[in-house]
Amino acid sequence: MQAQKPVRESILEIDDDSWIIGDRLLLSRQSAVPSSPYFWGDGQGAFFVICEGTPPFPQTRPLSPTSQIRLVNDAGDRNAAWRIGEAFLKVQALDSRTVNRTREHTTLNYLHDPTNNVTLTFSTPIVLFHKEYDNRYYLITSRVPGDTLENAWPDMNEANKQACVRQVVNICKDLAQIKNDRMCGVDGQELSDAWIKAPRALDGYSHEDLLRHCKEIGMGCEEFVLHHCDMGPTNVIVDQTDGCTVGIIDWEVTGYVPKEWIRTKFCVCWAMDFDYPGEDIEKSKDWRQRVQLLLRQEGFVEVEEAWKSRFSKRRSSTNGDS
Repeated sequence: MQAQKPVRESILEIDDDSWIIGDRLLLSRQSAVPSSPYFWGDGQGAFFVICEGTPPFPQTRPLSPTSQIRLVNDAGDRNAAWRIGEAFLKVQALDSRTVNRTREHTTLNYLHDPTNNVTLTFSTPIVLFHKEYDNRYYLITSRVPGDTLENAWPDMNEANKQACVRQVVNICKDLAQIKNDRMCGVDGQELSDAWIKAPRALDGYSHEDLLRHCKEIGMGCEEFVLHHCDMGPTNVIVDQTDGCTVGIIDWEVTGYVPKEWIRTKFCVCWAMDFDYPGEDIEKSKDWRQRVQLLLRQEGFVEVEEAWKSRFSKRRSSTNGDS
């Protein structure tokens, strides 16, 4: 059997207007509006369309340097993302830790379904296409207008920075109105937020596993509220064309958590820091510190010290055993 290509090589070029994705999906660009429901604009008046391909496929080559399709994220070959016109393709490798988690398209469809009474005062992607095979998950979503907060923050004025913080806190508050009696995704599948768990924990992401970790650091577990769980500066999109409005992307670890986890995650998660070359630690934490302080004003509590204490003890214990 032929070895599976690395995730970052999921898209191969046939010619300037056609590509193969995951050795199975055919992506093409055309000038006329496609009859297929799975299409989106290229930003220049033409359209991309995707469908199941029929082997044998033509000979392919790596993406050319002048291709309109651009690799925008390459995370250790576990996942990768490309911008394709007015949409993004994400490809994720699935394993035993992630195979049972709620899929991002399920969460996005839940948010946009009016029967679920979710108040969306902000922009979120719309699912255009999804497919899962050979332990790979393929998701295409619409592009949210604007730039990532990571890119926009250095040149933003203080008023717009504060506006972004306020909007994200309001989003946290709105989502937290949606409650559940279990820790899970919106469809009852697993919520794979590794930051909830102790370092190097070997258990899974079932409600019972996560509940044990939450109780260990004193979080209240009587009910659980909906939270995005990863509102770092690369997942917050800022549109400053008319004022300052926020959109939220990457909903793959969204689910129901103890309310304390909302502020605690901003307090402890250095993965939500800015990643600027030469930036000092305090400046890199500016975004999440501002958010957690406003959450405090809004009555959100945290268990930061308990989380840090457990983290230090578990890391010391693990290192001592090695």
